[in-house]
Amino acid sequence: MVPKINMISGLRDWSPDYDKLIPKGTAAAKSMIGVVAKEMGLYIDEKGRYHTSGYVGVGWLKDYQGKIVVSSKNGMKTAIKIEPRFSMDPWEMLVKVLNDPEYELYTSGMEDSFFEIYTGEELIPAPNTESGGELLAALSFVKECEGICKNHLRQAMAFKEENFNGKVVGNIQVSKHIKKNISQAREDRIFYRYPVFTVDTLENRILKSALAKARNIFRNNGIRAREIGNMYKYCENALKVVHSTGVTKSDFSKINTSGFNSHYKPVMELAKVILFGKGVNDLVGKEMEDAKYIIPYTINMESLFEFYIRALIKDYLKRDPDSDIRLDDYRMSQKNPLQTLKEADKKAYLMNKYVPDIALLKGDGKKERYIAVFDVKYQNSRNSVYAESRRHNSHQLLFYTLLLNVRKCGFIFPMQNTDDESGHIDLYALNIQTGDAMDSSEREYTQWTSGNNSGSDNRLVERIMEYVKRDSDNLKTERGEDNA
Repeated sequence: MVPKINMISGLRDWSPDYDKLIPKGTAAAKSMIGVVAKEMGLYIDEKGRYHTSGYVGVGWLKDYQGKIVVSSKNGMKTAIKIEPRFSMDPWEMLVKVLNDPEYELYTSGMEDSFFEIYTGEELIPAPNTESGGELLAALSFVKECEGICKNHLRQAMAFKEENFNGKVVGNIQVSKHIKKNISQAREDRIFYRYPVFTVDTLENRILKSALAKARNIFRNNGIRAREIGNMYKYCENALKVVHSTGVTKSDFSKINTSGFNSHYKPVMELAKVILFGKGVNDLVGKEMEDAKYIIPYTINMESLFEFYIRALIKDYLKRDPDSDIRLDDYRMSQKNPLQTLKEADKKAYLMNKYVPDIALLKGDGKKERYIAVFDVKYQNSRNSVYAESRRHNSHQLLFYTLLLNVRKCGFIFPMQNTDDESGHIDLYALNIQTGDAMDSSEREYTQWTSGNNSGSDNRLVERIMEYVKRDSDNLKTERGEDNA
């Protein structure tokens, strides 16, 4: 029987809790600046009202002592489900980002991961339509498994026995040689036992077993994206010589994840989650009538949306080998940033590290110049709630425009629920005074919307690249007219 809980639903990211669904005493940040994923990204405003932030997911509400909030009315534990407020599918976006070659760079440059799986917490009864943390665990596992298969599959020494004809390999197995050869008048053969290196190890058998379970999780959740299929097939092919065997919990106590095998530790932890779960009664993904148990999880939609747009543009440029335009490498603020000061000085008040979301260069590789810069914002540009952030965002984009000395700039937003087409473009002339600058060319500002499905978003990137390639002079006659 599925235990009953208080499941708070209907809340979306970056929204106030007008209906006061979240109980008082629930742990939350004191402002939107200090939100944390473990508290589901909740914060409290100056009026004491709870708000959601840029996180979506399903999780338990905790008090400030870290205990699950229990209803004073019925004594039931309280969980919350937060959904995206835009027409975005976080699972399809995540698959796209996981397949991005810069994925490891994204995660290493972030203070917090753009998704978290809380395997140490109690599982949450939720509707069967909810994907849950097991899908995140499966996606993460396949990505980690791909890295293992591409770089270094663990090998171990084993011994093989064969009856050779005219070969001398290893050690002669006298008793078996007499039984199989001498006694049968086949003295032309010799039975040997010799050492070999094999990838058919316990660790790799666990990988293969978890890989098969991950495939079932993808099917159950309707994930059929080409990118995850490619990663899965690569792992499957790399592990084809590994035997498929049953895996028990005791097998995990026999594996070696120390020393040269330490790179196996993260993937083994994920394999254990996928195969057995790490919560109440190990009921990960088990369906019971109209509900199932899921692992609590959170996804940072703001970071995910930025990386998703980068992956789309990168894929488009990869399919166009003749293009002389490329996407600037992802820059962590700690490494190779765009700097305004020639020599870093802590006493200088001016901020010195800047990382544009999307910066496009044109050239032959030897001599390149920036031609466009775009800032990716997971927000509604027409909502009055974001009027206070407009000043900061505008200054940020305009600074990138001047820092990179480009003529084209813009924002990329998610599609509003009322929009009926992706790739919408609004084009405006920027009134930036040139002063004594030699370059008096006109600069342009654009707005774009992503619809988050393969067809519309591929079209979006295609239109962005068509716009970037065209000369500004050719667009003067189109300004205010290209709103399709």
